[in-house]
Amino acid sequence: MKLSTKSRYGLRAILEIAKNYGAAPAKRKDIAASQGVSDSYLENILIVLKNNKVIETSRGVNGGYVLCREPGSISVLEIVDALEGPLDLVECVSSPHECTKSGCCAARTVWKELADSWRQTLGKLSLQDLLDRERNISVSSYSI
Repeated sequence: MKLSTKSRYGLRAILEIAKNYGAAPAKRKDIAASQGVSDSYLENILIVLKNNKVIETSRGVNGGYVLCREPGSISVLEIVDALEGPLDLVECVSSPHECTKSGCCAARTVWKELADSWRQTLGKLSLQDLLDRERNISVSSYSI
């Protein structure tokens, strides 16, 4: 399984927004510049996240993007689901009725276990967890 560029860029962008939680809204042009993403591509990603009620916009001179909830209450899975839609390795995991063998297929049990595992991992990780990890990476890579 390989996540799309949309998910990878989207997660990085929302982390930029999460860094500003409780402060000034994040500006799209600033996010695009800091993440090396084209402004128009980022706009499409942010529209999806807004439509999924993960972020919202504030208008005006000091406007931009803010999280709808605190970073600790937004999971990485929520972001990936919003940007990717249903994401399973094989169709029979999410739609067992599509395959006549799904009820007796040992391979399907493996695919389902794998899907459940990655969904559980992404579901346990919040944006706050990633912000903490980023902070720890920055601290441990600092040297004099």
